[in-house]
Amino acid sequence: MSHDLGSPSPVSPFSVAVTGVGLYLPGFLTAQAWTSGEALPADQPQKPTGLAFDRVNRRRASQMGRAIADVVHEALAQAGADPVTTPVIVGSSIGEASAMIGLLDQMWREKEPMSPAVFTVSVHNAASGLLSISAKNKGYTTSIAADYDTPAAVLLEAIGLIATGHERVAVVCADEASPRSLLEHAPHWEMLAAALVLSRSDDPAALAQVTVAAAPDDTRPDAATMPQWPEGIEHNPQVGLADLADAVLRRRAGALALDRGKGRGFAVTLSPVAATGAAGA
Repeated sequence: MSHDLGSPSPVSPFSVAVTGVGLYLPGFLTAQAWTSGEALPADQPQKPTGLAFDRVNRRRASQMGRAIADVVHEALAQAGADPVTTPVIVGSSIGEASAMIGLLDQMWREKEPMSPAVFTVSVHNAASGLLSISAKNKGYTTSIAADYDTPAAVLLEAIGLIATGHERVAVVCADEASPRSLLEHAPHWEMLAAALVLSRSDDPAALAQVTVAAAPDDTRPDAATMPQWPEGIEHNPQVGLADLADAVLRRRAGALALDRGKGRGFAVTLSPVAATGAAGA
């Protein structure tokens, strides 16, 4: 059964299928855990595992990097996509901000030389690089930052790749918990990572069909249809992709804003596919 999300946005000329979903947020380490409501007890480890990284890169990766690896691995596994050849588009608003802030404090406040090892994993595309190296991925990979429009930007990038011949593309959006020294007056958020595998619209393993377009003025977030995320998640700049992941998992239909009203107004039109055609059904 599908659930209406509101009036659809204008249909873009190119639609794609979603064939895999991955999700990490505090208390819920996988998409399956989230949809089943199986939150981890507070006394159990809440951190992402990063098992998709090799051992060396797992030690180097930040918590956000490990979360990215976990959700991409989950989405690729559900879609049956090859991690060696599937392009990966990584979106993040602030990237590895905590590591960079720590390096700047080390240099300017503590008057100590910066660590080259830490610097290599403080750049915005650190997680993308570590994931590509660990998976020995020969496909295209890139990192994108567009604040609250990052979910729309990664989806449009992936749609372009599929339109030009790629069979499958993984997209992932993540931001670490907001550093207190970076946001003094804006609402703080907790770490979130969400991933989708997109493919051609005729993929028999499709969970849903999506198109991306600028939303009309009346397509704004509807509190009645938005997921009730754990406290702090709704302010994460990447929550739009998590909203889409949740809608795919729950087989909802209609228009869904990708920015919760905080970006330029991009939205997706979502059409669920019968459960009998879904991967893993």
